[in-house]
Amino acid sequence: MSYQNKIALSNVVDSKNNNFNLIRMLAALAVIISHSYALALGNRQLEPIKNLLGISLGSIAVDIFFITSGLLVTRSLLVRTNLKFFIISRVLRIFPALLVSVLFCVILGAYLSSFSLQNYMQDSELLNFIIYNATIILTDYQELPGVFYNAPFDRSVNGSLWTLPWELRMYVVLIGLGILSYVLKKAKITFPHVQIIVQAMIVFIALSSTALYLYFHFSENFHWFYYKFFRFSSAFFIGGGLYVLRKYIHLNAMWVITVLSLLLLALYMSKTTFFIAYIFSMPYVVLCAAYLPQGKILKYNNVGDFSYGTYIYAWPIQQTLAITIIGISPTNMSILAGIIVITLSVISWNLIEKPSMKLKRYFI
Repeated sequence: MSYQNKIALSNVVDSKNNNFNLIRMLAALAVIISHSYALALGNRQLEPIKNLLGISLGSIAVDIFFITSGLLVTRSLLVRTNLKFFIISRVLRIFPALLVSVLFCVILGAYLSSFSLQNYMQDSELLNFIIYNATIILTDYQELPGVFYNAPFDRSVNGSLWTLPWELRMYVVLIGLGILSYVLKKAKITFPHVQIIVQAMIVFIALSSTALYLYFHFSENFHWFYYKFFRFSSAFFIGGGLYVLRKYIHLNAMWVITVLSLLLLALYMSKTTFFIAYIFSMPYVVLCAAYLPQGKILKYNNVGDFSYGTYIYAWPIQQTLAITIIGISPTNMSILAGIIVITLSVISWNLIEKPSMKLKRYFI
């Protein structure tokens, strides 16, 4: 593996020769490791990374997902300026694989349920699970009748799905900006000025969301919805803002080392200081990890993008391990779940996700 010591983001951001697929896959595996402590031991506070940093490995991974998504999805909207294609692309990326994973959970639940098959099929929880998780617009739904009642942590069937409605809400905000762009064009405002207005709003949302996220994080009284909204909009639109400001951003291997050193210093000072430093440094670290490493590492892109499948199948597999191998350790759960889930994600990518994404060409 080779490295580029210093590059301008604007020179590489449109290239497919990046490590985002690998970064997202590593993040998905990190979620499995993080969740293994809660699902095997019944207590999410026992995760070592959370105790060390004050933020869990799973939370870091989810932030990485939203930063990368913000960058790539914002680029997609601004480059194509085709709102219909943007919406169809997002729908095809998320929902076909999600629908199959919901069906997988329903079938797994029927096998594991303490209810008879007839009672399982007639229970209202089953219908709620299918409707809410298949649409995932408003919220997720975690219970299936008679399933995981004796799990160490709780009876949730696919706890990872809770972030998907937030991802969709970020898309809605971007769609709103796309509609604004359309309205401005109809008002006879020239294209360059429309682009400047939309890009300025993306940067403004990033800055204001980050400020409000920090405010709510350190506030004693806050509503959970606002806290989560500004957490995810901060990460997502920081990613989008980085694309907007790409001409002014340079990626430098030495700067990454400096940033990581400052993070260690911040952790030494306090977890609060570390958290603030983490919020502002993580996006730059992700960008450098995506574009600086070159050579053989890029061959991973030829394998596929298995991160989404890994993310949406991991929790039910981990819960199943928790109730079938009593007393399983977090390490063993991570290993066993990783093997099973990667297999499922490879199948999902090749049979569902990749073919679904190819349908986009019919809407260009």
